[in-house]
Amino acid sequence: MRRLILLFAAVLVAALAAGGCGGGEREGASLTIWQTYNDEENPVFKEIVAQFEESHPGVTIEVVRLPFAGAEPKIMTALTTNTEPDIARVDVSFLAKLATKNALYDITAHVPAEFQAEILPVALQSCVLNGSLWGLPDQTNGLCLFYNRELFRRAGLDPDRSPVTWDELIEYGKKLTDADEGVFGIGVRNSLWWSLPFFYTYGAELLSDDGTRCLLASEKGIEAFQLKVDLHQKHRIEGGAWRAGGIQNDLGFQNGRYAMIMNGPWAVKTLENAGIDFGVGLIPAGPEGSRTNVGGNNLVVFRNAKNPELAVEFLMFVASAETQAMWADRLGQVPINVGALDTIDAEKHPYLPVFVEQMQTATARPQTQYYPEIENLMNPEMQAALDGTKSVKAALESAVAEIDKLLAGELE
Repeated sequence: MRRLILLFAAVLVAALAAGGCGGGEREGASLTIWQTYNDEENPVFKEIVAQFEESHPGVTIEVVRLPFAGAEPKIMTALTTNTEPDIARVDVSFLAKLATKNALYDITAHVPAEFQAEILPVALQSCVLNGSLWGLPDQTNGLCLFYNRELFRRAGLDPDRSPVTWDELIEYGKKLTDADEGVFGIGVRNSLWWSLPFFYTYGAELLSDDGTRCLLASEKGIEAFQLKVDLHQKHRIEGGAWRAGGIQNDLGFQNGRYAMIMNGPWAVKTLENAGIDFGVGLIPAGPEGSRTNVGGNNLVVFRNAKNPELAVEFLMFVASAETQAMWADRLGQVPINVGALDTIDAEKHPYLPVFVEQMQTATARPQTQYYPEIENLMNPEMQAALDGTKSVKAALESAVAEIDKLLAGELE
């Protein structure tokens, strides 16, 4: 812990030096933050704010809590009326749109390279666009494989070992599935984000390096999504969790209908509180090994912030090893600062080391302002493939053709 404290002190000194002013010149300075933390996270964040104020005498921070689903439209409206806050917490997919609209403060020069090196690369990458740093992550996550230990026991499977490969998952799924009883080996969601682990384990890429073409209709992409479709159509071990009106995978896992689902660390507490006997394993490996997608949120500073350098200090405070160690310990979430990884209490949070291991092989989404629109174009075509009304190849090619038009500016 002493090493974390020394590192944290060094970070604050560097931030003050970058800001070019001392604590005395901050008297009366203020920041406004719009945040979207849930009921469990919100009180912990308030403690972090109080700690920052205590270490910065004279500084006051106003915190406004927004509903997660309503944050993006509220921020976009505020930008048109010049009423945006100094700092906001935004989904990783929203940062690129804000940066592209010149709404954000470029923090590249204010965050020392040494500090940037402390951040998990896949998390930091979500803040980088066109070579500039537009925020710092406050939270990162990815998907792992959750499995029902009791259903594994009934099927004669080792309750402490999840399937290591996709072939093994299919083998497990056949032993776990009893269609007459309404029990299936796995339940899957239909959306691009929830499908990315399939694509990534096969080495398929979302976009070209220059961001001008979608690559999911490649041979690898077709093979990867065919696997997902086959779980339902060919192997009949997937219970239709993706159907509109069907039993969603979270509910199906809790009531014992699906023996396995993909989910993130946010699901752990609910399952523990429900008394579910479950385990967490890595995403099954494909030709390119075990891979996962990356989600999470970033803290950004707006271009018109009253005290932008002070705001950057707050971002670094949240992302520091000391703060992240506290965040991980209190909430059981993956710390975004590598300096906090060795503080994880595996007895208190037995599943957290699995998520940390999975994040080492995570693949960050390419930064593009069009990601939400890419999802909207891809999802109905993927649904058609799952429904069997289109072949996987035809569905992906149709979606990619429209996405390429979008990237070329040919769609309104």
